[in-house]
Amino acid sequence: MKIFLLAGCFISSMAYSQTAEEYFKSADNKLAAKNYKAAIADYSSVIFINPKDAKAFCNRGIAKDSLHDYKGAMADYSAAIAIDPDDAKAYNNRGLIKEQQKDYRAAMADYSDAMNLDPKSAAACINRGRIKDKLNDYMGAIVDFNKAIAIDSNYVSAYLNRGNIKNHLKDHDGAIADYDKAITIDPNYASAYFNRGLTKILLKQKREGCDDLAKAKELGYENVQDVIKKYCK
Repeated sequence: MKIFLLAGCFISSMAYSQTAEEYFKSADNKLAAKNYKAAIADYSSVIFINPKDAKAFCNRGIAKDSLHDYKGAMADYSAAIAIDPDDAKAYNNRGLIKEQQKDYRAAMADYSDAMNLDPKSAAACINRGRIKDKLNDYMGAIVDFNKAIAIDSNYVSAYLNRGNIKNHLKDHDGAIADYDKAITIDPNYASAYFNRGLTKILLKQKREGCDDLAKAKELGYENVQDVIKKYCK
């Protein structure tokens, strides 16, 4: 399942010196260009000038996160939250690191805080739903995926994740309907073809299922060839 890092924390409303403004703008441009090390250097300059800039900490955390410096990113997200307890994106992004560390309860708490602070965050809904799935709270996960879809009806991964849970609950027709919707939104969504293909094979629709698996392979889905060999002889 995909996870959703919320990039680009809001620009701080605190007044900057001219130099800090330039550093922040430069850092944002470098972050957008995926020049993460240079972005970190510029955000660090902002923080040196203004140690209370929560958004510089949050954005530097995003850059560190992108370089797999998860310890450093966690520290920056926590610093951002300590300065600005209303920073929903910092909670969401810190939750992703906790989830990666398999600290699921703590991750869910961060995602819940992100949702409470920003009720329109579909990404936080999906992230919390994914945690509930891992904790076997399947109906709770569906509720969160439904919330994400209500916020953004074209959020394709919400349909995929909800379909996966419906499959787990043996609502295979409902799962296929969700995969269909995901593919309608994104005709190149390999994961949806793969999962729909397996579901159709489970329902004895071998030809249609194998066609989906072939499409997933065409779109670059990894390790699908072994599944095709197993089910599509």
